[in-house]
Amino acid sequence: MNNFSRLCPLFMLGMMMVPDVKAKTLWSVGHGYLSGGVIGAQYQNINDQQKFTLAVGLVGASAAWQVSLDKAQKHSVGLAAGMEALTAESGFIVATYQYHPQGFHNSGMRYGFSAGIRREEQGRWWANNVQKDDQAAFALEIGYQF
Repeated sequence: MNNFSRLCPLFMLGMMMVPDVKAKTLWSVGHGYLSGGVIGAQYQNINDQQKFTLAVGLVGASAAWQVSLDKAQKHSVGLAAGMEALTAESGFIVATYQYHPQGFHNSGMRYGFSAGIRREEQGRWWANNVQKDDQAAFALEIGYQF
């Protein structure tokens, strides 16, 4: 079993066990690893300075954690893990940065990027010679949170 397969379920389980008495729930649509790939929908659970997300996209899925960096709550950083069928068939783990012009807790656009590592399958499934290669992952993140 590879490291991506071990880390993703543990990461998602840990996110679900966090108590969130004063949590706010938002939905978002967007593009990038945080949104599950090409385009996807993201469930967001926001508690004070932290945001936990689960996303399902056209070609993948992801789970992420972000923390706000400034008092105005316009900048955030975090981690995301998941899989994306076009470039990360066997998974990815990325660090993220997001800019929220209207604020971390509010509806509006969100912009950012993610960078990390992805595992891509190389080869032909019918020839039974599939190889998995670790490669750099980078994506622009654009979305709108409701």
